[in-house]
Amino acid sequence: MVRSNKRISRRAVFADIHQEIRGDGTPHVFSVIYCKRDGTLGEKLLVTKSQSRQVGERGYRGNVSLNFVLLLYNVATKKHFEISIDRLLYYNGQRINHQS
Repeated sequence: MVRSNKRISRRAVFADIHQEIRGDGTPHVFSVIYCKRDGTLGEKLLVTKSQSRQVGERGYRGNVSLNFVLLLYNVATKKHFEISIDRLLYYNGQRINHQS
């Protein structure tokens, strides 16, 4: 993925992510780069906001405003995954500014 020096605010990232369907009726697909727990970088190139609230047997109990976790869907692997908001570094190649 190409990373640019351009920055995007955290608020703008979430406003864009929550637009699940684009104007032409297609799902909003984006890419993210994030810091894994072990300190290495992770990258997901084809991601959408999860349309399902079910992950695992007991279902998904995450709440963005309480535990700062996003539930996303990897289009390439067809699997849901969680990502900590604070670990997000880049959104569509733009560095995320977590201070604004």
